[in-house]
Formats: sequence, structure tokens, C-alpha cells
Amino acid sequence: MARSKCPSCNNHIFEVVEHTPRKSNFKFLFVQCSSCGSVVGTMDYYNIGALIKVLEKKIDELPQVSGLNQSLNIINNNVTKLVKLIGGLKK
Repeated sequence: MARSKCPSCNNHIFEVVEHTPRKSNFKFLFVQCSSCGSVVGTMDYYNIGALIKVLEKKIDELPQVSGLNQSLNIINNNVTKLVKLIGGLKK
């Protein structure tokens, strides 16, 4: 298996460093060479997927959303009944 190496100094050891670039509203994690500091990659400071899951759960727990889901289920059931009735009238 190949070992990753720094494109600048050929070092094989890297580190993750928190950094907020100038004129940025967000922090980033830089993957950089531990010897010369050359940045070889970046990552979001926050795990976006995990944050979206937390927000999804909070939204689903809102009373308005729960009530909306119940109303949509009732409407769906009524539409299904109407389709069956209309289908029976055509025969």
C-alpha cells in the first residue's frame, strides 16, 4: 500500500488544524504536513450530515409538522376512497 506524502517536503506525517480563513464566516479543518505546514486538504469544521439529521429530528417533532402529516394522511385516504368510488361508477 502506498504511503501518503507531502507534495512539498515528502514528509509522511500529517495533522489536522482548525483555521478560520480571512473574510470567512466559518471555521475549517486543514489537513497539513506536520513538518512544513503545506495544506493538502480541507474538511468542514462541523459534520454537516450529523447537523442535518439533528435539524430533521427537530422539525419532525414540531407540532405543526405532526399535524400536517396527520392531515396529509387523511387527505390521502379520502382521495384513495374517491378513486375507488369513481372506478366503481365507470363499470
